[in-house]
Amino acid sequence: MKVNNVLLALGLLLFIGLFGASIWKQSPVLLYIASALPIFVVPFLPDIRTSQKLNSNKQSAQTVKLTDASGEEADWLVITFHPGTVYWNKKWLVIPTQGVTSVSEIHTDDYTVSLPVLKYDLRTKKKRNGQISIYLPNLLERTQSLSFTVDEVSRLMIRMDDLEDLLPRPSSAPVAAPAVLNSTTNTSA
Repeated sequence: MKVNNVLLALGLLLFIGLFGASIWKQSPVLLYIASALPIFVVPFLPDIRTSQKLNSNKQSAQTVKLTDASGEEADWLVITFHPGTVYWNKKWLVIPTQGVTSVSEIHTDDYTVSLPVLKYDLRTKKKRNGQISIYLPNLLERTQSLSFTVDEVSRLMIRMDDLEDLLPRPSSAPVAAPAVLNSTTNTSA
């Protein structure tokens, strides 16, 4: 068990003990001490999750690379989801980028609302290899002056150029250095 969990359990047991003793002894001093104890217990409470991981293998979300007409180079990473899938009150949206398929066009209807994700909205962590995090408060702020709300957004679009700077490049085979020729040619006339 972690130290925080032990301290939390001890604090709760002490609170219950002091509260019970204040009732049993009918002592207002013990009741005041018991009521002040939660102030010291709060720092040991577990944190509320501030991020949401969007799994693209579920029916509610899909991540694809949108390629150009020739199908050679991916221009956009497109995350499509049903409205209500993303919890906009969270701080970060974590999206896996490994194993993403490439497509040349995406189905769009009249109710599709796309929101671009800029480079400064993105972050990666070394321990989350192949995943990107999107800072949702920036997207919320950006939609304040638009004619739609984030609850209507069903697609996020990220430029691949922005991702290439953040994601580690796959290591390729070592390239042999070109041989240097040591020639002694006489160029005198």
